[in-house]
Amino acid sequence: MHRDLLEQARTLATLDSGKPKQANLRRAVSAAYYAIFHYLVDQSCRAIMGAHHAQRGYRQALARGFVHSTMKAACASFAGSQLPKAVAKPLPNTFAVDREIRAIATTFSELQQKRYLADYDLSERFKRSEVLTLIEQVEDELDQFDRVSASDGRQFFLACLLAWKEIANR
Repeated sequence: MHRDLLEQARTLATLDSGKPKQANLRRAVSAAYYAIFHYLVDQSCRAIMGAHHAQRGYRQALARGFVHSTMKAACASFAGSQLPKAVAKPLPNTFAVDREIRAIATTFSELQQKRYLADYDLSERFKRSEVLTLIEQVEDELDQFDRVSASDGRQFFLACLLAWKEIANR
């Protein structure tokens, strides 16, 4: 799904031959955000349930539990390597947020804000070049995150995207 959304975003951003329509650029930003959203949800569900075909239904059911604001809060903490004490306390002293996790968390948070502007702030103007840069950034982050090994830190980050609200405030 995330690859289709990135393709749709690129198509929308380049659809108009002259001056691009703001509606197309805004929808491109939104599609790019939803690409990273669905990618992270899918990766989280695979980390929690497993990646076998037989587990697909379980992953789909679990995916419905992800909340945009919860994911943004988790990503904000991981992006800044500032986990709340309640979260960090039981982790190994050697725990550090990997660069790839910080990068994708930062991109998610920034893109969620841009998507909000694209969907709700009509005074915000988008340029084709900026939107294409956003799309490329998402593609790069997803490719880099795909290369991160299945470490405890990666698994923990992905699980936190679902449970952050509950574990960060205890």
